[in-house]
Amino acid sequence: MLHWITLTADMLTEAIDRAELDAITAADTDGTVIPGIIQDVTAAVREAIAANAANVMDLQSDSTIPRTLKPEALDMIAWRLLKRFAVSVSEDRDKANTAARERLEAVRAGTHRVIGPDGRMPVPPGKRPYVQGPRPAYGSGAPGLFPSPRRGK
Repeated sequence: MLHWITLTADMLTEAIDRAELDAITAADTDGTVIPGIIQDVTAAVREAIAANAANVMDLQSDSTIPRTLKPEALDMIAWRLLKRFAVSVSEDRDKANTAARERLEAVRAGTHRVIGPDGRMPVPPGKRPYVQGPRPAYGSGAPGLFPSPRRGK
């Protein structure tokens, strides 16, 4: 399974209903606006991910985003397309766009980490488990390494 994906115009049906999509594609006569907005949102998502050093970027391609941020990216694309072509924007769509932008800000701030290109979640150094051996007791028989407590003096 691909953990990072490239957004395409075919995916817009997940966020925009068919009537709105038909109105948008009919208005985009030269066919450059939809790909341009997809590229802009992809760049914004990648920028938010790169702003936090705890995240791992997909350096193989500059057009991929984590699969986990796909719904937010599609909501942002839908909102921008509807605004661009003056198609009515519902209150629910405004709320979805606001929630998507808030999630990107959480990614940027580091309160929400994203899945890496290899499918693993990055773990910050302070959260990584480590093994710590027991401290040696006094008089453990290790000559010269640990002082023995003086008794009776």
